[in-house]
Amino acid sequence: MKGQRINPEKLNPMEMNSMSSMMGMMTLLQKIGKGKRKYSVKLEKNHKKFLVRFMTDIKKQFAEAYSDAQMKGVLAFFDYVKVTCENKATTELKLSYEEFDFLKRLLTDSLKHIDGIKLKWYNLIKKATFKMMKMQYTEVLKQMK
Repeated sequence: MKGQRINPEKLNPMEMNSMSSMMGMMTLLQKIGKGKRKYSVKLEKNHKKFLVRFMTDIKKQFAEAYSDAQMKGVLAFFDYVKVTCENKATTELKLSYEEFDFLKRLLTDSLKHIDGIKLKWYNLIKKATFKMMKMQYTEVLKQMK
């Protein structure tokens, strides 16, 4: 990916923070699939089902947005997580540090976006759905820490 020149005087701290986190995410994307899977995360049955659904959705988004050769490792990682979580016999997920950090960042970014959604008072069903999704994301993140 080619870097862009930006005038530092015209950036506010929020933009700078989001750009630095995006650059951290890009470096993680390049390292995924290359490290040894030393870390193990114990998952419950409900969390495994949630991760299977989450991985299918994220894989669709990444396949549409990125079709590079470097994304093959990321898509293979998504397949690995999905297959491991679909297996009923396994209760733990083996990850490398980069994969673990990437998965945590994906979950926290999704949680931030859910928090940022403002709904009108008459969208009670959507509010309840988002509240339930928020609870699922927080439970999975607690399980991963």
